[in-house]
Parts: sequence; C-alpha cells; structure tokens
Amino acid sequence: MAVFGVPGAVLLAGLAPAFAQDHAGVIYRCDDGTTLTASFVKSPNEVLITTGGRSFRLPQGLSGSGARYTDGSVVFWIKGDNAQLEAPGRSTSCHVR
Repeated sequence: MAVFGVPGAVLLAGLAPAFAQDHAGVIYRCDDGTTLTASFVKSPNEVLITTGGRSFRLPQGLSGSGARYTDGSVVFWIKGDNAQLEAPGRSTSCHVR
C-alpha cells in the first residue's frame, strides 16, 4: 500500500503502535486541517509520522538548519515548533499544538 499515493512507500500499521508507545509523540496541527504525530528515535535517527490513519518511517537526512527526515519521496522538516510535510500531491505547514 502506498502512503500519500507514493509508490514504494510502506504502510507501517503493524509497527506504528509499538513504536509510538516506546517513544512519546509530538502532535502538530497542520494548515491543511489535519493532525500529525511525530515520534522521534535517536538510534537510528529517524521519525515515525502518523497522519490521516497512515504511518511511515523516515530516516534523518542532511539539513543546514533544523532537522530534516526523508525517504526520498516524503520530507518532514522541523525547526523549533514548526514543521513542513511534503509528499507527492501534498504539502503543508504544521505547528506544535
């Protein structure tokens, strides 16, 4: 199943609950009216994003400022209390609730 219609993106439905329980999530309210939960892991450096009933894991990428997580198709970029989620067919700014 594709996430946000992205071929090759893997739905992590079975992984999401255990992962989220082990690592507290940060809740964001997005400008497109959705809510997003980001659960961060330090080793390896990655984030589990849950939004719209879908979950996906993104490894940390290079960033000149803030923290950037991407799998090459989906990008989650945070700086302070603000974030940007970019995926094919979707781009929205999000803010910590």
